[in-house]
Amino acid sequence: MRKNGLVIAIDGTAGTGKSTVGKAVAQKLGYGFLSTGELYRALAYKVYEQHVAPSDGEAVLALAKRLKFTFVRQADAKLNLHVDGEYLGGKLHLEEVGNVASQVSTHKEARAVLTEQMRQAGKDGGIIMEGRDIGTVVFPDADVKIYMTASAQERAKRRVKQLEEAGEHPDYHKILALIEERDYRDSHRAASPLKPAEGAIIIDTSSLTQDEVIALVLEKISHYVA
Repeated sequence: MRKNGLVIAIDGTAGTGKSTVGKAVAQKLGYGFLSTGELYRALAYKVYEQHVAPSDGEAVLALAKRLKFTFVRQADAKLNLHVDGEYLGGKLHLEEVGNVASQVSTHKEARAVLTEQMRQAGKDGGIIMEGRDIGTVVFPDADVKIYMTASAQERAKRRVKQLEEAGEHPDYHKILALIEERDYRDSHRAASPLKPAEGAIIIDTSSLTQDEVIALVLEKISHYVA
């Protein structure tokens, strides 16, 4: 047992509700919550902002090494990421940034830099970390490993609804294509491909509500934190 409690890894494809579920479970446990995709999105935003080619591994690595990441815990358990002292907030969740993030995350050396930042954030435990390779690479010794999945069609519907509620007019087919492209890239990359960790609890959220998923996750991990 680490000094602050367990390390709980939640991995899975984009749009399965990992962040919402992870944060809710962290609140219940009194843990911190880190969405590790924000580190890749932060790097991607800087790549996008500074007009660095996402395919240029050396330039992406150099930029990753220069960035300073700090984590500030909020009342809702979320660890807000600050980059060079700046909270990027909604800038991290632009569709363009998400697409660049999937590209820069294919670079092994840049991934290693960000992985070390994640390990430092979670080394004392008492944390739920969600991402793509937490249970396989970042914390292969995590106390609990969960893998969440859902059909690409269902995830596209959820994303469209989310954008419509924000006042936007998204194209379902474009969103679906982006999700399928991201899934393929994430699962076929040479560095840390997306896959369930050994011993992971696999949860298909396609036909479940968020509350049902939260309850299921809490049930699955209850004997670890009793």
